[in-house]
Amino acid sequence: MVVERANFSLTSYCTKRMDSLPFPIESRMEQRQGALRMYKEQPKETEMKKWIDEIRAMFESMTDGAITKSPYDTAWVAMVPAFDDSDRPQFPKSLQWILDNQLPDGSWGDSDYFSYCDRVCNTVACIVSLKTWKAGSGAVKRGVEFIQRNLQALETEEQAHMTIGFEIVFPALMCFAQKLELDLPYDATVMLNICTERQKKLENIPMDILHEVPTALLYSLEGLHQEVDWGKLLKMQNEDGSFLSSPAATAACLLHTRDEKALRYLNRLLGRFNNAVPNVYPVDLFERIWIVDRLERLGIARYFEKEIKDCLQYVYKYFTSTGIAWARQSRVHDLDDTSMGFRVLRQHGYDVNENVFAPFRGKDDDFFSFVGQNCESVTTMFNLYRAAQTRFPGETLLEAGEKFSRAFLADKLEKNECFDKWIISKGLAGEVEYALETPWYCSVPLVDTAAYLDHYGPDDIWIGKSLYRLPLVHNMTFLALAKANFNLCQAMYQLDLEKITRWTQDSGLVNLSFARQRYIEVVFSAACAFPAPELAPARWAWARMCVMTTLIDDYFEAATLTDQRKFVAAAREWDPSLMDGTTEESKIVFYACFNTINAMTEEGTFEQGHNIGQRLQKIWYRYLESHLREAEWTASGYWPSFDEYLKIALISAGLEATMLSSLYFLREPISDELFEDLKQLQLMGLVNRVGRLMNDIHGGEREKGKVNAVSILLLENMDWTEEEAISHIRAMVESSMLELVREVYQQSHIPESVRHVHFNAVRILRLFYQIADGYTNPSFMAKKVKSILFQPVLSEVSEGRSMQQSLVVTL
Repeated sequence: MVVERANFSLTSYCTKRMDSLPFPIESRMEQRQGALRMYKEQPKETEMKKWIDEIRAMFESMTDGAITKSPYDTAWVAMVPAFDDSDRPQFPKSLQWILDNQLPDGSWGDSDYFSYCDRVCNTVACIVSLKTWKAGSGAVKRGVEFIQRNLQALETEEQAHMTIGFEIVFPALMCFAQKLELDLPYDATVMLNICTERQKKLENIPMDILHEVPTALLYSLEGLHQEVDWGKLLKMQNEDGSFLSSPAATAACLLHTRDEKALRYLNRLLGRFNNAVPNVYPVDLFERIWIVDRLERLGIARYFEKEIKDCLQYVYKYFTSTGIAWARQSRVHDLDDTSMGFRVLRQHGYDVNENVFAPFRGKDDDFFSFVGQNCESVTTMFNLYRAAQTRFPGETLLEAGEKFSRAFLADKLEKNECFDKWIISKGLAGEVEYALETPWYCSVPLVDTAAYLDHYGPDDIWIGKSLYRLPLVHNMTFLALAKANFNLCQAMYQLDLEKITRWTQDSGLVNLSFARQRYIEVVFSAACAFPAPELAPARWAWARMCVMTTLIDDYFEAATLTDQRKFVAAAREWDPSLMDGTTEESKIVFYACFNTINAMTEEGTFEQGHNIGQRLQKIWYRYLESHLREAEWTASGYWPSFDEYLKIALISAGLEATMLSSLYFLREPISDELFEDLKQLQLMGLVNRVGRLMNDIHGGEREKGKVNAVSILLLENMDWTEEEAISHIRAMVESSMLELVREVYQQSHIPESVRHVHFNAVRILRLFYQIADGYTNPSFMAKKVKSILFQPVLSEVSEGRSMQQSLVVTL
């Protein structure tokens, strides 16, 4: 059969389709020219390679963590008297570091971000240290004047951004200062309030418990150094000699005990950081987990698969049955690191158990970071929420965690209180809002990346006992590569759109009066399923099969039963001549199917090295046969039982035909045996189940009176309302999703890439059906479609930013 070339314009089609979406967009020609301009402005391959090499060098440099120095902790180290009992400091070079790093306004602290809490605490510690050794009188004077001007302003500090343990350590510093007769406002109202908060916190963890059980207060021991029994506390040391990896707390130990392990710990840090120390060290687990998380969310993890694998193996080595902390030797675990570690490990197939969250659950089903904590952190609850969504069937602890964390985050967002006690981040509120609006099941990595590019802060600041930076977690190189990669991929998706529209033109499909034209949505779904540039063949296979399954769905709505039966018989024999006697439109549809499957057979056979034709024909015939069965039900007025309906309807949903055909183009061997494997059949069954049921829930309104899951349940349960039937189906969907998560993320002989295609297919569907039927009525999908296919992100080169600027770590 010869199909005439349709009178079809790519420009007019795209303009018309985009005009139907509720956002403005220029003509296709103008858009293409804009994309070309943006492409020319993008970093070239050599520059992207340079950034990739820089990031690989970061991985190679990882030891116990890259972190900025803390004036506060260095001041405590500088207070330690010489072990030879001479009237001088044990670490005189640390004292000199303090003198060399005073800021012009007389304070110490983060030079690029002003926080009263950070500056005041750092400054009091530094002037106390200098005054102790009668050093730097001018520096002390300027520091005292800074405190006099700014102490009362602590009342204006955002409570969530107070430095960690401030109410414990600051009063102790002020006592030091008063003994040294430093002229500070000791009776200020703000000091009385701080001391009151100190007493409240100490009442939560009495001193006898502090000496017997490791608690988070070990991190702030210097604030209690005169009240505790150091002889008893030595048993609380980490193996490296520190107290909860805190240099200041460990220095306070040396003030009282001259412990050799503590001395070795500080000497090691002073050598590593050139006579200063950070506020916490090591941060080996913290750094590795957060780097993996950032690279994955930015969409550039595929460049660093080996490095990420090494990081995860390291984290798993130290992941315990009660969780983890920021450092491998920590005696006290926390919910934040445990949640992040659990999630990244589970999503990479590691065997982790939900019971790690048991120590962080309260009596009232609340969750906390540490025992005795007065207020919870937004980021901790955010990371618990993200971890809890990866739960398997029967994991009730994670179910409780998801419920609590979601309610907590929703409350904070509603009250405009998305500030955090661990980090000052420009994008935190946006991250929380996005996560609540688009749960893990209802999104895909590509869409998540498009949102996260706006939220990732290359200059985000972390909050310890002083403010600090993690240059291997937040830096301009990550962002530059992520933006360049996103724009590169987007340019390829636009080529995919041109290719699929031209293909439909050549196939004569635009001549069909009944056929929906949803090529933009098709290309969007293909990009979400296979975002990497090298998977263009998989996207091409997916897109054609999406078009064909939609076409068949429309065809079986429009054609006569006689033509439908001939169509299926011709497909069974794979013989176009059997279409003689059918309508011209029926022949156009059949030839489109016939030619597409034959073309994919040739392409897939080349990819796989063995003939895939029979398998593709079998997959396609199974799909067509399911549609014919449903057409015969309709023609005869037959209403099947719910189970009978699902047996056929799961296939007619079209997911199986689209997905299985695309697997051959994953750039890895796919054997015929895979399609008969019980695990694979289970995976596919779960995908079909979720897809069909979601379609029936949201498509039921436009298909009133037709056989679908909702209508059959109402017929079988006469006392049910439509809402009850839909609720029952939603429960089936959620149960299937839990099973699917388990099948995808547990270790399996099914290739990881194949499992992830199954999961992403479901997530794409749930994204489309999150609110309504986004395939038929794409209005609520418009923003996401635009961001992925048509809206480039401004590259760091265009912004004129230096890639190296934020990577400089002063050690």
